[in-house]
Amino acid sequence: MVAKPCSDPPPWLCPLHRGPVGESIVIYPEVVPGNPLGARKVIRWVLNDPGLLGGQTFYSDYEMVFVYDPQKLPVVNRSLSRGIGRDRVLWTGLVDPSVIYPDASVTRTIDCSFTHKGRALSQRFPLPHANILRLEDLTASFRDLGDTLRKTKVLYSYDHYSNVLREAVICGCDVRVIGEDGVWHDPRTCGCPLNILWQPDLLATYADHFNSSDFIIPFVRTVETRWPVRSIRLPSPAARTAGRAARQRTGPRAG
Repeated sequence: MVAKPCSDPPPWLCPLHRGPVGESIVIYPEVVPGNPLGARKVIRWVLNDPGLLGGQTFYSDYEMVFVYDPQKLPVVNRSLSRGIGRDRVLWTGLVDPSVIYPDASVTRTIDCSFTHKGRALSQRFPLPHANILRLEDLTASFRDLGDTLRKTKVLYSYDHYSNVLREAVICGCDVRVIGEDGVWHDPRTCGCPLNILWQPDLLATYADHFNSSDFIIPFVRTVETRWPVRSIRLPSPAARTAGRAARQRTGPRAG
């Protein structure tokens, strides 16, 4: 991983790269235009539609392209000269169970709205009632997000494609999204073309997915079909368990 210098790095189990890129493989999300580090080996991890939030709308053949969501394969393939398949899906669990979890003892006292990528829809369709708080105004940190969602009765989201929807459901919110027809509805049961992937066992498995590294070996093997991958020494299972316990004692970092 290449990261900006910082005095208080997050407690990720991830090696940090220092010095020139050289022959290292660099992974860019789709919002990064071009190849700013001048890497010879580039992986493009497409988390949303190409060009929607920034970056390019077409990817060079010298880049090895992966998608986060298998539902995005058709739209990403339109940005490639040669299509890719499900072996190029790099999916990881993103919901941190130390912050996002249900708590039946918390009284739900507020309704919230979430705009993010849905600004155009928010300008066309008003919220159902006036006493709705903006989630963005209440969540300066990730810890705030969990605390706020556990107090929220209904989350009205103009953004139909956000991990916040999963986080709200896990925390016990009633979630509603809106489409081009202006109708508020449950994203877990709709057939809208722009929707996140809902796992039927989300509540039972999200914590295991977040702590799992099972995706690493298949990903590395796929990359090795094109470039050699240098081995790194990963922490032992005991060290990973100790690290998780330490983070739970100190709490998550704001972000």
